[in-house]
Amino acid sequence: MKVALINPKATIFSKEKEMTKFLKESITMGSFRHFWSAPCLGLLTIAAYFPTDWEVVYIDENYMDIDFSQLYDMVCVSAMTIQATRAYEIADIFKRKNTITVMGGIHATVLPHEAKQYVDVVIAGEGEVLFPQFIHDYIHHQHKDIYQEAHVGTFDMKHCIVPRYDLIRDYDYPVINVYTTRGCPRKCNFCCASNVYGLKYRRKSNHQILQEIEIIEKMYPDKLILFADDNLFVLRQKSKALLQSLIPKNLRWIAQTDITIADDEDLLELMIASGCQWVVIGFESVSEESLKNIESKTFKYEYLHHYAEKIKKIQSYGIGVYGTFIIGLDGDTSDVFDKTADFINDNHLYGANITVPTPLPGTEIRKQLEKEKRIISYEWHDYTLWDVVIEPKQMEIKALKEGLLYTYKKITHQKNANERLRYLIKNMRYKKRSKHIDTR
Repeated sequence: MKVALINPKATIFSKEKEMTKFLKESITMGSFRHFWSAPCLGLLTIAAYFPTDWEVVYIDENYMDIDFSQLYDMVCVSAMTIQATRAYEIADIFKRKNTITVMGGIHATVLPHEAKQYVDVVIAGEGEVLFPQFIHDYIHHQHKDIYQEAHVGTFDMKHCIVPRYDLIRDYDYPVINVYTTRGCPRKCNFCCASNVYGLKYRRKSNHQILQEIEIIEKMYPDKLILFADDNLFVLRQKSKALLQSLIPKNLRWIAQTDITIADDEDLLELMIASGCQWVVIGFESVSEESLKNIESKTFKYEYLHHYAEKIKKIQSYGIGVYGTFIIGLDGDTSDVFDKTADFINDNHLYGANITVPTPLPGTEIRKQLEKEKRIISYEWHDYTLWDVVIEPKQMEIKALKEGLLYTYKKITHQKNANERLRYLIKNMRYKKRSKHIDTR
């Protein structure tokens, strides 16, 4: 058996001409573009479930073209929403060659019946649960059309298998990603993570995580590691124990987290001692009204007025803060562009990812906007997160498009970018000597 695992190509950032031109020409945005791409862990994970005598190849279309003249017995694609249209095109080409096509990933999980119109088999859920079932059924010539979990969010992650990192040797990825947890109880209206992975946090053991990192270290020495969890440090004591074990390894790593890490100096000490370069924090908005509306709980709203002091505390340890924001939410008026840019500049953020409201399938915001008839595009290839596909509530569509570009230009203006860089270099230079490092 010969199998191709394909990560479909997607539009990076925006299809808007002016935004594309800006992203291409901006020197300051260079690192943003550089760290955009990472391996598709879903595909590398299911690769470990194939029989050992099957030939498995990994193809990332963002790095290389697909050779459609090649013959495969099976083609598996994994796709986010922005990749879905291309995934369907790839599947169609291979189906016409009598190749069995399989689709997984978050889009297929949320819209399995849509995906089934284009592929032979849909894996709608966690691969560790469903893919072994499919392979067993396929070998015995009795596979189903759609595989779904009976109980979402109940898979015990101690049974996670190590992804096939060996399959990406031909790719010069800037980062190698690792997942340690799944699940989220917060239910933000723009995100479907809690629907896909459940409301309860589940976590691999530290032994599993360290084993994975050691494999990556051997195969790809000195690569930057991305802990791609939505929030790495929720289970605080286990996270601290992990970081303590990472200290001797001299790694460089980045992670997503929330602002509460600023309240735990011992954690910050361990982070810098174990090689943390920067953290990504979802601030989402600088507007009180918008923050009230996006969460079922008011966690981010309650922290809004403490953001400045907590950002300062984190960055004082030499850990950069990379913020993510959504502008054009229902609580936003035209002043949101300057307010967001000023927040980023005044707090000397390491960087920022600013997007517009996007009604991704499976989210509460999609249900709301469909009901209000405010969705203006149902084409998945428009769902870049940087292109406007809805009618904003308090501004024109044109104003939101222009405002997004204006905000990016303001934070990347040479004067503002240089000031933030000087601030960060100063903090790096005067990093606190960690008490967790033995300096004998």
